[in-house]
Amino acid sequence: MTVVNIRSVPNFRSGFCVQPEQSRPTAGNLSIVSAGSKLFDPFRLDTVNQCLWRRKVDGEEERILLKPKVFAILRYLVDHAGRLVTQDELLGAVWPDTFVQPEVLKRHVFDIRNVLGDDSKRPVYIETLPRRGYQFMAPVRSASPNVISANVFSAGESSAYEHSSSDVLAQTKLVGRDRPLRELRTSLGGALRGQRQIVFVTGELGIGKTTLVDEFQRQAAPCAPMRIGRGQCVEGFGGKEPYYPMLEALGELCRGPEGDSVVRILAAQAPTWLVQFPSLVKRQERESLEREIAGATKQRMLREIGVALETIASETPLLLVFEDLHWADPSTVDLISALARGRSIAKLMVIGTFRPVDLALVRHPLRAVAQDLLVHQLCQEFTLEPLTETDIAAYLGGEPTDAKVLDGLAALLYERSEGNPLFMVAALEHMAQRGFVANENGTWTLNVPVEEIDLEVPENLHQMIEARIERLSEEERRALEVASVAGVSFCSAVSATAGDMDVENFETLCEGLSRRRQKVRSADVRRFPDGTASSCYQFAHALYREVLYRRQSPGRRAKLHLHVAERLEALYRQRPAEAASELANHFEKGGDCLRARKYLQLAADTAGRRCRQAVEILERSRSEIRALSSTGAFAAQGGF
Repeated sequence: MTVVNIRSVPNFRSGFCVQPEQSRPTAGNLSIVSAGSKLFDPFRLDTVNQCLWRRKVDGEEERILLKPKVFAILRYLVDHAGRLVTQDELLGAVWPDTFVQPEVLKRHVFDIRNVLGDDSKRPVYIETLPRRGYQFMAPVRSASPNVISANVFSAGESSAYEHSSSDVLAQTKLVGRDRPLRELRTSLGGALRGQRQIVFVTGELGIGKTTLVDEFQRQAAPCAPMRIGRGQCVEGFGGKEPYYPMLEALGELCRGPEGDSVVRILAAQAPTWLVQFPSLVKRQERESLEREIAGATKQRMLREIGVALETIASETPLLLVFEDLHWADPSTVDLISALARGRSIAKLMVIGTFRPVDLALVRHPLRAVAQDLLVHQLCQEFTLEPLTETDIAAYLGGEPTDAKVLDGLAALLYERSEGNPLFMVAALEHMAQRGFVANENGTWTLNVPVEEIDLEVPENLHQMIEARIERLSEEERRALEVASVAGVSFCSAVSATAGDMDVENFETLCEGLSRRRQKVRSADVRRFPDGTASSCYQFAHALYREVLYRRQSPGRRAKLHLHVAERLEALYRQRPAEAASELANHFEKGGDCLRARKYLQLAADTAGRRCRQAVEILERSRSEIRALSSTGAFAAQGGF
């Protein structure tokens, strides 16, 4: 069996599905496929790592590196597959604010054709429409949302890409998401009765929003005949186009079963939309449509698509899924608002996913629209919570005889991921790569004791977290780097002073990050022996703290550890034994061995006294029980 191991995936989706025993991955063939990938057989466009992969005859993947502009052009064409992309549009997307001769574009398209093995006279992938532009012709679909899976390509077997998303999901089951699935099914029931439904599925990065929606779609499809269209908001090129996810979903509907009826409805009620799919209409009809919509406005497009969707939904229930709405263009937000406020009966359900943190970062208009719709009970919002340790144990599966092993592994994964499915899957894959765990016939085993496993942050997660840290302001990054030296939990009175920062300003920065649910959250106040108190915080995930800590030089970390230790020493001057272990740790990492030994001895003495006191209390209790038993008083009072 051939192994394809894709390491650097900074922004893949979190799949947290339990695969049946016969298809669960073993330690030797775990692989990650970026859900940002676009598939057009036998190629996979990896939009995260910005490269192209080709499947060879033996099932292995061959990586093809492309020049940045060549990749950008191919990505834009793939993202807009099935419709004409004019030369001006392509030049504006790839070379914004720069004048470039069309000949440069032609040369890059020629390079793409060479890579794909495409013939311009008999094109399979890219068709040239003279004096107008290009159209990507091949069917395109998104990669399966499963992050961790068995061999992507296995010799002698069908490619995982040859199965539809539903086929893949049919072989999996979700863990820890029973309640949101029930709520989505309830909403679907309302839509089937003609009560339009707008549902937002929200949660942090990697919490499994897409996986939940995929599973809901898989379960809902057999329940009732319905049309399903999905659109993906993308950061960058695609996000600039008005109504981008709706166009993508509409293209899927037009190319799907009963697509002819959708095209007829668009022709009659939404010509401004149909004209954007030149492959769906004949040349004469397209020219007529272009004359009809000359001077059309965005408001007209909004009105037309609202009427068209209601008509489509009146014939057959319609499910629209818009993913990653935190990257949505303003026109798409207007469309969602208009659909929610429509008064006519429509068997329509719209599901949108987004990360609240990203909405807050850019003050995205969707946040205000969603809040207003919630106030007027025109939408629902389901926030996905982290998985529990029990959920992680269910993900691992295994036989009852392996309960002890599973519990230990589940506890370790929970500690590393804090229930975030993406982090959990990445940690498990990382352990398998390093030989710490193995999977045989559906049963996970530990190859080394749990306490001996010392995991670094997986490279793919490290890159992803680094990218998010870079979005912070310089002052916020500095505050969090200083805080990371104190540990997963930190208090402003210690960290701010250690970093030579104003305590009030430090707290303001942390409060802002906490309100935006970015990296840190508020914790209980810490009180010191001198009677003072300090605001405390903790990192949302231990992995955030670890990346922030490791990105600093060893010299800077040692200096900060020493400052933290000296600040704690001053605060606990009256009762140093209460913080002896913490002081010893920071002095040791700060390079002050003398004071580290001093506080280690104090910590040991304190622990010894407490142990002796515990033994004395236990012996005294036993003596009293024996005395009571000898007099019969213990039994008389209901003792055992």
